[in-house]
Amino acid sequence: MTGKELFKMMADGKMPPRIPFVPTIYEHAAKVIGQPVSRLCQDADLLVAAQLKCYEIYRHDLIVLGVDIYNVEYEAMGARFEYFDDQRLPETRDLLVTGTEDLEALKIPDPEKDGRMPVFLAAAERIKKEVGDEVGVSGTVIGPFTLAAIARGYESFILDMIEDPDFAHAQLKFALQVGLTYGKAFVDRGLSVAINESWIAPPLLSPAFYKDFAAPYERELISGLKAYGASSVNLISGGDTTPIVAEMAKTGTSLLMCDYKNDRRLFTQICREHDIFLRTSIQSRTVAAGTDDEIYEETQAVLADCAGYYKFIMGCGVVGYDTEPARVIKFREMIKELNPRKL
Repeated sequence: MTGKELFKMMADGKMPPRIPFVPTIYEHAAKVIGQPVSRLCQDADLLVAAQLKCYEIYRHDLIVLGVDIYNVEYEAMGARFEYFDDQRLPETRDLLVTGTEDLEALKIPDPEKDGRMPVFLAAAERIKKEVGDEVGVSGTVIGPFTLAAIARGYESFILDMIEDPDFAHAQLKFALQVGLTYGKAFVDRGLSVAINESWIAPPLLSPAFYKDFAAPYERELISGLKAYGASSVNLISGGDTTPIVAEMAKTGTSLLMCDYKNDRRLFTQICREHDIFLRTSIQSRTVAAGTDDEIYEETQAVLADCAGYYKFIMGCGVVGYDTEPARVIKFREMIKELNPRKL
């Protein structure tokens, strides 16, 4: 079955005959085609070539287009970046928000012309035209909390939440509008949307602050994109999100991602209660450098906890840049071998 057929079956409430395989492939795609990350994230032709080559090799069941995922919107807002000729991500030292005047001077980027947004929109649309009949294709946007924290500086933003919550909310409202505007441009092209929000995970952020500051804007972003026509909107956060998973489920997300260090059974229970997809991962470093036995054992443990849920899909976190393709293929074959749904 194709990836689209598997996801359609799960959406219809049926148990698919195999477990969907969804590794997260961002910078790794640059390595696969022998290009520096900085070139890949500035060139639609290279983005398309890299993702299609990875799909040819891995035959994964969902393509999420992303490279340098936490900088695209920030650069479009006006931050200056340095680019490199190796595997490093672009870097900036710019803080765009040092006070209320800076925030008031910022403008919502235009996805059709500002920064690298048009590059990613064009690449995602072309990938969908190439393989969209076989697998779903998703664009990526940065979550409101994470974008606000990047623009202000994390420590300063945390202090704002404590000492000047009105200013913190103003920053979040601006970041929300950036996400809505960019996300709608993906929806206009018939794509689903993944919201990357990894700076919300404890201990970086307390569960109480998550509930009061981050979650309301995630809810608004998700509901806004769904109302606009998005078929699915997935809220993605790595790290130890077990303490906030119940609140994350209330945002309206179409999927929850259970990183390797989390309580898989709790995630499965909550996803069942909300009837949403669950993507559970083994450690990406195990795929990259672990023994076959270690990959086998971690995969087996995840399947034991999660494979009974019909909306379960299998991942491995973000595939490392230098991970050998043979390792990802080995992981995929182990999922197939261990599939408890085989007749």
